[in-house]
Amino acid sequence: MESIRHWRLLSIVLCFCVFGFMDLARSQSVFGQTTGPWKEKWDKTVAAAKKEGKVVVFGPPGDLVRRAVTEGFQRAFPDISMEYSAARSGVQAAKVKAERQAGIFSLDVVLQGTTTAAVFFKPMGALAPVKPLLILPEVTDTKNWRGKQLEFSDKDQHNLVFGINVKVPVAYNLDQVKQQDVDELEDLLNPKWKGKIVVSDPLTPGAANVTFRFIWRALGPEKAKEFFRKIREQAGIVDRDERRMTEWVAQGRYAILLGPSDRIIAELSQRGLKFGVQPDFKRHGSLTTPGPSSIIYVDRAPHPNAAAVFINWILGKEGQTAWSKATQYASHRTDVPTEHLPSYVLPKAGTKYWRSYLETDVRRSPEEEAVLKEVFGR
Repeated sequence: MESIRHWRLLSIVLCFCVFGFMDLARSQSVFGQTTGPWKEKWDKTVAAAKKEGKVVVFGPPGDLVRRAVTEGFQRAFPDISMEYSAARSGVQAAKVKAERQAGIFSLDVVLQGTTTAAVFFKPMGALAPVKPLLILPEVTDTKNWRGKQLEFSDKDQHNLVFGINVKVPVAYNLDQVKQQDVDELEDLLNPKWKGKIVVSDPLTPGAANVTFRFIWRALGPEKAKEFFRKIREQAGIVDRDERRMTEWVAQGRYAILLGPSDRIIAELSQRGLKFGVQPDFKRHGSLTTPGPSSIIYVDRAPHPNAAAVFINWILGKEGQTAWSKATQYASHRTDVPTEHLPSYVLPKAGTKYWRSYLETDVRRSPEEEAVLKEVFGR
């Protein structure tokens, strides 16, 4: 009996030793991941952000995006409130410009397209470097990003691009159109589609703007001019309401939509509307876009520490996963899943893509602008 008690006692001691060693190993592993030169800077930044109390963010419209950003960030940092304002980028830029002219600086971060940075915020001197705000290793370590690098739309590295999708140039009604009917750009000029095409107005910021810039580069100036005139003749209507146009095609009022909004396509698809998409053309390929998936850190931000905390959160795996699921844009992070995305938004091997979002390409040439105003001007 005595020997049995000794063995039991020895077994208990050995168990404590084993589990103690495992706990020590785990703590050392965690310790190794949560210490370093960045840790002190991060702790100070978070403490200062809590004192600032809030971060002010402008972003794209949509309930899914709003909830993903605000609720996700609040769960991670409950002591830092967020003011999230959703609107089209042109409306937001006009508001910021008016405020800055009045000496008001209320905005910290903008989540919008790269055109917003280049066309609106850069001319008003509202861009500040975002790279110095990146602190967390999961954000700064380039092995976590596609191509082993952070991507910026501009040479000054003010506008950080964190998402990418194939931009869909055409959506169509499944009952009236087969995919092979629209797999070439020139197919849209087939006489059978006369009056059955709705064209998204290319003169306004948004999806059609970039679609028509792609056509200009794919066809070249002379052929593009001819295409613009012919597609205007084909169109049953030219409209600016992206949701309405997409619903028209899904409902069969029109057969084809040229220049659909990827965001609206994703949102309406999630709500059960059915329509086909043509993500590329056989001869001309397609284009890629980050949509609203880029970050602007605003000059003279009133809450710089809270802005830094938010930017690190949205660029981490947690923030990127929430953003990708809400916007249906693929993250540049390699550890963010893509199973929730439709396959057509992911670039395909062997297809040529024009990167539409670089600062050098977000503006039209004067010649291009002139012909579009001639053809589509009201």
